Amino acid sequence: MRFDKRESKKSKSGYTWRVTFEYKDRYGKKKKYSKSGFATKKAAQVHALAVQSDLAKGLVVDNSVHTVDELFQQMIKLPGYSPNTISLYRDNYNKHILPVLGNADIKDLHYPELQSFFTDMSTVGKSAVATTKTVLTGIGNLAVKSGYIASWPINLVQTSGVNNSRKKAGSSDYLSETDFKSLLNLVSHAKDEFTSGSKGVFLMLGYYLGLRIAEACALTWDDVDFQSRTIRINKQLTYTRLKVKDFYIRDMTKTEKPNAVLPVPEPLIESLKEWRDYNPYPLILCTEEGRWLHPRNTGNTIRTAAQKLGFDFHPHMLRHTYITNLVLAGTDLKTVADLARHASAAMSLQVYTETTDLRKAEAIARAFEDEIPNILA
Repeated sequence: MRFDKRESKKSKSGYTWRVTFEYKDRYGKKKKYSKSGFATKKAAQVHALAVQSDLAKGLVVDNSVHTVDELFQQMIKLPGYSPNTISLYRDNYNKHILPVLGNADIKDLHYPELQSFFTDMSTVGKSAVATTKTVLTGIGNLAVKSGYIASWPINLVQTSGVNNSRKKAGSSDYLSETDFKSLLNLVSHAKDEFTSGSKGVFLMLGYYLGLRIAEACALTWDDVDFQSRTIRINKQLTYTRLKVKDFYIRDMTKTEKPNAVLPVPEPLIESLKEWRDYNPYPLILCTEEGRWLHPRNTGNTIRTAAQKLGFDFHPHMLRHTYITNLVLAGTDLKTVADLARHASAAMSLQVYTETTDLRKAEAIARAFEDEIPNILA
């Protein structure tokens, strides 16, 4: 390591210091590091120690700038993101992240900057805030893996937002069996008999298998094995920002697990048998002409029906209810994660924890349900 004293007309003292040393990067390749402009030798030495500490952690120390925008563009090209997800993330990024953080060097973003950013988002809808945090989590994780930063404090950030959802106060994402059957009956017996039947089958696929809406709308009869009572999930319908005629099938699931085979419960397998006799098309969910069933329109139709019954609905409720029912049935966390086809058990843990907490509250209520005695009597 070498420290050189150099003349400088801009410096008050007339000179600055430069530090230079050689090192090997994470791939064993020899490189040279050099930085000048330090007012004192001591400042240059402190900087050199900091750089060597970063090198020991496997970080990149080439002084290059890696912006949030650069990392986002790299992130969405990684395997594992469906076109529907990429469209959602891109819309959110362009609206909320790019104008504020897009040109920022990832090395300049620490907890204070991130917390300030999310504090300014407190007037934005909760859903948008949650998606923004997900996108920034992915960007930061990519930066860590690339060696640009040592850690990413996004999990320390507290968020808030405006509740713009149509859910009533006190409502939840869990659909009771009674509400499900009432909704299924109303949706399945609407005016357009065939399309209504498709929407009813969609409800059952979500409730009994926890399918995402894009997975359900991509199913064909070839995916169903009636003899073994299983369904193969290996594709999704890509529809975001597309006209119906431009919808297409993507042959992989969101978690990149192409050959997930799920056991089908008795109520669903019997309903599928009946629907197969009625539906002559390859697609399980389709219109009377055999065209794609539009996911967004289907969700809106079912939401309207649910409101007539006095409760709220969104398609993801079916998946949440499926996972919750597995937990309530005593299913272990790993099996829940496998059946939900989550990338990791951690993704199922939130629902698992919520349900366990609910069980605790119910247990306490049952244990102390007797009338409280009057201790002053």
